[in-house]
Amino acid sequence: MEAIEDSGSISAAAEALGMSYKFVWDYLVRMRRILRSPIVVTHRGGGRGTEKGGGGATLTPFARNILQEFHSTETTLKKLLKNRRIAIRKQ
Repeated sequence: MEAIEDSGSISAAAEALGMSYKFVWDYLVRMRRILRSPIVVTHRGGGRGTEKGGGGATLTPFARNILQEFHSTETTLKKLLKNRRIAIRKQ
């Protein structure tokens, strides 16, 4: 989700992560099914006879909230592990 947020594109996110577009798309479909809420909103780009570009993807507010909660939990966990390492060294 973060790669999509950063790049604004599922294909660019997949490339940055070294994954296929299909793998990332299928993963998003599974997430939507499990969470019962959309994760991304896609925007179709230019087609034949029009200028290319303009397409992409953005995270839904729900997905942004999940990402924010993930980062918050990750930060808390890192602090706990750091404190635990310090406590173990003192023993």
